Amino acid sequence: MEHARAVALRILIDIEEKGAYSHIALQKLTGMERREMALVTELVNGVTRRRLTLDYVLDQFLKFPLSGLTYPIRNDLRLGAYQLLHTRIPPRAAIDESVKLAHKYGHPGIANLVNGVLRSLDRRREDLSMPSREDSLKYLSITYSLPEWIAALWLERGFEEAKMLAEFSLKPSRLTLRCNLLKTSREALIEKILAAGVDVEPGVLPEAIRLNRSVALAEIPGYNEGEWFVQGEGAMLASRLLAPQPGELVLDIGAAPGGKATHLAELMGERGRILAIDINQARLELVKSNAKRLGIRNIETIAADAAKPLSWEADRILLDVPCSGLGLLSRKPDIRWHQNPEEAKKLPELQSTMLDSAAKALKPGGTLLYSTCTIRPAENEDVVSSFLERNPDFRALDLSSRLPEEWRPDSHDGMLQLLPHVHKTEGFFVALLEKKS
Repeated sequence: MEHARAVALRILIDIEEKGAYSHIALQKLTGMERREMALVTELVNGVTRRRLTLDYVLDQFLKFPLSGLTYPIRNDLRLGAYQLLHTRIPPRAAIDESVKLAHKYGHPGIANLVNGVLRSLDRRREDLSMPSREDSLKYLSITYSLPEWIAALWLERGFEEAKMLAEFSLKPSRLTLRCNLLKTSREALIEKILAAGVDVEPGVLPEAIRLNRSVALAEIPGYNEGEWFVQGEGAMLASRLLAPQPGELVLDIGAAPGGKATHLAELMGERGRILAIDINQARLELVKSNAKRLGIRNIETIAADAAKPLSWEADRILLDVPCSGLGLLSRKPDIRWHQNPEEAKKLPELQSTMLDSAAKALKPGGTLLYSTCTIRPAENEDVVSSFLERNPDFRALDLSSRLPEEWRPDSHDGMLQLLPHVHKTEGFFVALLEKKS
């Protein structure tokens, strides 16, 4: 598996140096055997998830900060440390491969440094120094590899809940499929997938199918036939709560790559008009290709800035706003390093502007679903509450009767925050608003 480790290191360097997201980088890999690809995925995502903890541990064996080393060498050390602490790869193999990679990216002295640090870590792995729980912020940050601003944000919910959120952020998320009910039934699709040897079970929502183990998508039958789409249950819930009806005009704002737009079309029985709006024309091509694969023909794509006035009068609007993405840390671990508090502080203003713009494009009596994939009240409850104060012609609709029974107790004031450790989904927020007649 020497080649897999070398590929993993190249991706890790790109993630840190160029800001390339790991899930995008991994998709670009071609010509690898399935076993090698699985190892690359584990190593890249594992090191990315635990980067801060790995750095803290490695610094204990260096005479200078890890940050003083080049991108290739510090990621080589992280890769070696991750293999020693979190995989069953034999220590000798992990260390030897790291030393070989160090020779490739540095001089012999650097290779000796890598060898010495990793051998010391292997010998003393049971005696590592970690922060005390008495310093809750540092403990959460270092133990669970979270930037301090995220740890501080979650500590506002109390230490125990913050700890559970942090624990779930380190666990690889379970893949969820949305059954295309225009093509097949969930029961038939589950039977077909089980027959192919892939372990799945029904999700909470009627079209959701949860995978019980990690598999390559190519192993799951029905893709080419358009029988399923990869989508989290939080995103599925948004379309279900909006409940589009046949013959209506529906706007899906922030539509790319098309998961919600195609789901809306399926819920409407493909009868009605869906306008998939996104500021990025290139990403709208993904909406078109996904709709084509799923056999959906009633979606029109429009490149537009939804923060500016919209010229339609829609029956229903699904507004998925740009957000900090903190509900997706288990699925996209690199978000924790590429999001920052300064940028996050600017988001509520943009979200409020987009919500105001969308509200003006809604018919009286119409409904609007506001959604984010984050766990941050400033982007969720605060944005919606402020909007309702500014717009007395809108009201929040009660979600209780619209939700699966097990999720009903967690909704309030027309809003619901899904939490990974509670609902076993991504962290997702929804609010359903109605424009008074």
